[in-house]
Amino acid sequence: MDEIKQKLLTNKENIISQLKSATRETSFDKDKVQTKWQNLGSKDEDNAVEVADFQDNISLEKNLEISLEKIEKSLKRLEDGTYGQCEKCGQAIEEARLKAYPEASVCLHCTAK
Repeated sequence: MDEIKQKLLTNKENIISQLKSATRETSFDKDKVQTKWQNLGSKDEDNAVEVADFQDNISLEKNLEISLEKIEKSLKRLEDGTYGQCEKCGQAIEEARLKAYPEASVCLHCTAK
């Protein structure tokens, strides 16, 4: 469990670092767009690139925030002793799955359903 906790904490640090460089804020809310706007110029081509980059960054921000939320939930489950239990069926999540994807909250059987 120590190895998994360390992996979760490392992943959390990496995601926070990415979010800090991509957003205007230091606290992250998956329901609020905080992506930085990059001003490249006033030409139509520049504006088109700005909009496209902004849209890509919004998608990246949302995905990072969702990943951060999953990691935080996994860390909380580690603290309260429920980590490794499937949230749907209550059975143990496969060890190989947890090592590959420590944020997993459901077993492979329930994922397949």
